[in-house]
Amino acid sequence: MRIELNLAAEPFGGKRASWMLLGIVGGMLALALAALVWAFAGSSDLPAAAIAREKQLQLELAQIDRAEAQAAAKLNTPSGVEILDRSAFLNQLLLRKGISWTKTFADLEKVLPPDVRAVTIRPEIAYSGTIQLDMTVGAKTPDDFIELLIALESSALFGYPHVRGSAPPTENNPTFRYQLAVSYEQEL
Repeated sequence: MRIELNLAAEPFGGKRASWMLLGIVGGMLALALAALVWAFAGSSDLPAAAIAREKQLQLELAQIDRAEAQAAAKLNTPSGVEILDRSAFLNQLLLRKGISWTKTFADLEKVLPPDVRAVTIRPEIAYSGTIQLDMTVGAKTPDDFIELLIALESSALFGYPHVRGSAPPTENNPTFRYQLAVSYEQEL
């Protein structure tokens, strides 16, 4: 039989070991924190190679900025603006030249009903490269024009037609006239 002698007014019981373990863990965490702070404070200086590379890149950036400013100054002169306008105009002409009228008329011939005639066709090329056809067509009856709309909608080459206006027959022109716009999928 074992007799314990504990003279404390409030005995700890079995908690001494857990408090001791918590103290050791806390001390280790404090040491780890101190080591991390020491390592961070010591590594705040960048290597000389990184500083030299940064200065080199800043010089290159300054040279590029100067070249850009010189180019912008040349382009903002009246002759530079004229050249830019002329090149944009020529690019637009080249794109329009790339539209094959023979292919356009062949594709339209496939969808035009017998009693509908194309009066005017004006192609427009969007910046995305799509072709928009603004057309005026003449039809003997409104039903013939509706037949054209249905044919355009069912065609794989033409998009959904947008009717912009219409005019009834007159003494000089015995057909119904319709203005419409439709997208056209011709390869440029």
